[in-house]
Amino acid sequence: MDKNLNRICENVYFISDSTNIGVISEKTPDALNIYLVDAGCAPDRGKIILDILEEYFYKKDKTKCKIKAVICTHAHQDHVHAAFYFKEKTGCEIWCTRKERGNLENPEYEQAIICGGFPLPELEAPLYKAKPVYDVKIVEPDSAFTLSDGTEINLIGLPGHHFEMIGVLVKTKTEKTVLFAADAIFGRAHMKKYWIPFLLDEGRFKMSLRKITDLHSDYLLPSHGELLNSAEAEALAELNRYALVSTEKAVLEILKKPHTAEDLLKAIADINHINLGLAQFILIGCTIRSYLSYLYRSGKISFFIKDNRMLWRAVKLKKGGQ
Repeated sequence: MDKNLNRICENVYFISDSTNIGVISEKTPDALNIYLVDAGCAPDRGKIILDILEEYFYKKDKTKCKIKAVICTHAHQDHVHAAFYFKEKTGCEIWCTRKERGNLENPEYEQAIICGGFPLPELEAPLYKAKPVYDVKIVEPDSAFTLSDGTEINLIGLPGHHFEMIGVLVKTKTEKTVLFAADAIFGRAHMKKYWIPFLLDEGRFKMSLRKITDLHSDYLLPSHGELLNSAEAEALAELNRYALVSTEKAVLEILKKPHTAEDLLKAIADINHINLGLAQFILIGCTIRSYLSYLYRSGKISFFIKDNRMLWRAVKLKKGGQ
């Protein structure tokens, strides 16, 4: 974790970590209000983030900062670990969308979703399971509000990676725009390491990628990646699209012969030279099942039950591609 506050533009900053933290400041006559975008990837991040903010703003303005709200882009554990800490320590509000609220209040839901059943005990360690947060404020995707200093904050609906994920688009008084893009796009280093990013809905993930590039923000920060300008963000979106399409094509090629979902997972991992540990087996396995659902709904694959196994296969196109 980089223990520095990095300035993007007027009143907009970030803390670089394995899951980046967005920081928006609002100077008022009474205090320097801070809005955080996400709450850290581990239990110890809350105190570290507070120390970074207090040191930076006290040196800069001789002003103590006040955490006004934590805007949770979605309720995956690597984004909300310190939400409980911030709420208890500072009394700030915790914001999330309606469909993400369940995971915030019941962290075990996330493990159940990705496992497809009650989770293994290895996934219930503190690193994988944040403390529950209650009494959250519900915000709507594609809503907006303006701070007292004129800074506009738009909550951009970016579903696909998770049910009702949002990005945070900040427009400053000087017309600069910064998009905290959450997990709707992944940085180059992340893609090089994993290549198959976690998603629940491939179709909506693709739509969210298009939405990101259509915004043409001056700066874009993925939750897992480096700060980018507009041209760099467009190139990264194209890389993410290519990863989706290449995985989809690989699935269709493999399914020329019937496979179970688990056999398909092995084949995809082998093609991409991925040695699956427990976490990746579960995460990529969930993602592959999401690909299967998308391709089935698109009419490109079908399934059948044989010898008590569910087998998937590609649908043969008729002549002329019909």
